[in-house]
This record gives sequence, C-alpha cells and structure tokens, in this order.
Amino acid sequence: MSCCLLFSNINWCWFAAAVIVTFAIGALWYSVLFAKTWIRVFKVEMPKKVSTGSMIRTFALQFVVNIAFGLWFFILVQHCTVWFAVITLIVFCGWQKAMLNFQFPKFKDFMMAATIQAGYTFVAGIVFILFALI
Repeated sequence: MSCCLLFSNINWCWFAAAVIVTFAIGALWYSVLFAKTWIRVFKVEMPKKVSTGSMIRTFALQFVVNIAFGLWFFILVQHCTVWFAVITLIVFCGWQKAMLNFQFPKFKDFMMAATIQAGYTFVAGIVFILFALI
C-alpha cells in the first residue's frame, strides 16, 4: 500500500481538532489534575525558573509526538477496524504500564505512575479513535 493511500481517507480537519483536544487534555492532565502526584511519584526536581527556549522545545516535541500518535490511530481506524485500533491502544497502554514497573519498587508509586501515564495515553487514544470515526 502506498503512503498516499494510507493518508487518503483521513479527514484532516477532524485530525487537527483531535490533536488540539488531546493536547489540551494533556495540559490539564499533567497540570491541574495530576501535577502534584506526578511530581512526587516521578521525583521531578522543578526548577525555580524555566527558560523560554526549554519550554518551547518541550512544547514542540510533545506536539509532534501527539501528531504521530494520533496519526497512527487515524490510519488504523481508516484501514483496519475500530476494534483493532482499540486493541492496539490497550496493548500499548499495557506495555507502557509494564515498563513503569521496573522504575518503581513500591507498588503504590507504580500504580500512581501507571494511572497517570497510561491513563493519559488511553484517554488520548480514545479521543483519536472517536474523532477518526467522524
């Protein structure tokens, strides 16, 4: 299958909307909803002052990753089935959770990290799948 055929059935307006929605959910997820827990569990040292360049690089990189992640699910929905996309998302979240298991000796910290990280991945994936159906 050529690359052009992979992208031919994607509604780019809905794709752009899904990218913006998932990016906004991620901003809320890692700031308002789980910021303190995420910082504590992952032992993040918050700098007193963040440089603008660093913030822009982080923003841009996360935006590109978000686009790639969403594009994957739009392609799966268009060329496979919705159920295949959902199963792929569940497997990916399971893999992500399993990788976190090696970073946290305490089960409670592991479950919090998995809930935050894999939880956002799952929510974002579902948003992309739903928007791909429109």
